[in-house]
Amino acid sequence: MDKSELTGIERQLVLEYLMDGNAPVTLTLFKEDKTDVANSAPVSAVFPVALRAEQLKVLNQGIILLKDAPESASVFLGKVVKVQFYFNKLALFFVTKVQKVSAGFALVIPAVISKVEDKKTPEKSGFAVVLYYKNGTKTAQKIDIHCDFDERFPLFVKSDYKKIVDRYLSEKTTDQIESIADRIHAPKVIYLDSQRIVFAAKKNDMSLTHGCEYAVLLRFPISGPIKDRKVYLSCIVDDMFENYECNRLCACAKFSSIREEDERFLSDKIVDETKSD
Repeated sequence: MDKSELTGIERQLVLEYLMDGNAPVTLTLFKEDKTDVANSAPVSAVFPVALRAEQLKVLNQGIILLKDAPESASVFLGKVVKVQFYFNKLALFFVTKVQKVSAGFALVIPAVISKVEDKKTPEKSGFAVVLYYKNGTKTAQKIDIHCDFDERFPLFVKSDYKKIVDRYLSEKTTDQIESIADRIHAPKVIYLDSQRIVFAAKKNDMSLTHGCEYAVLLRFPISGPIKDRKVYLSCIVDDMFENYECNRLCACAKFSSIREEDERFLSDKIVDETKSD
């Protein structure tokens, strides 16, 4: 048995949990489904569909009936899907086919129910951003957060930062189900130039506050005996933008202190992408 697969006892507990009507589920087109390829939309074009707990009825036979399923779920009819849900904050999934029955749509729960595995992020030896802030205690100990990046938003590109923020907040993206529910993530950096930096995150993950000042370390890899160049600066969050529908937030911060040589160093790294067209 694969380590990610539930044991028989664990599976039975999960079935009872589902039958109690406590778990909303998410349907995602299973990537290995090769049926009807010519007439089906590509996987990337079929967005996951979330179903509320009250839209599901789980029978003793291990069959899930979809009651009043949204129209968006009809795209999965006859196709293999990954059904994901949380059980005691642990993300689980199984793979099955969406079938048409007299009562609507049905999903047969298979023998194998598995845990959603943690995504291992490879360690990066390149450019890094570390955010420092006080933890609020009397000792005022500083906590460092190693910020993530979003490959869709390259840094050091000459642009209006507000356009970058607008694109981030308006893009239709699908959040991946986490292996553990309610896990906190570091904010991502989606914009950086010689005067300003923009952090982006889900609202619950955003650790910056409007009007507050933070210390930031920018670390650049360089060749030679000294492995990196460090740029220390401080910034003040002077603008916050939010998309209420997707629960995403951007904190825009202007540099409040930076050495002149570091500002020149950052300016030299900025690329005008319009000249590369």
